Amino acid sequence: MQKGTASALTVIRVSRGAPAPGQEDVRTAIAKDRARQHLDDGKYFAEVSIAGPYQITVDGQELDEYVVWEH
Repeated sequence: MQKGTASALTVIRVSRGAPAPGQEDVRTAIAKDRARQHLDDGKYFAEVSIAGPYQITVDGQELDEYVVWEH
């Protein structure tokens, strides 16, 4: 991948029916993924998109899943 094309992508899960993740939760999740990928801090943090909620079940726990990515 060429330098400058990478961006953070992450998943946030909350209890089914709970409020969607707030801006602080989204920024924290993106920052953690940026750190895992060794990306420059905030270089591409111009826009963030959120998809979901997607209803999932993990080990019997019902959750809403949100996919979050920067672009």
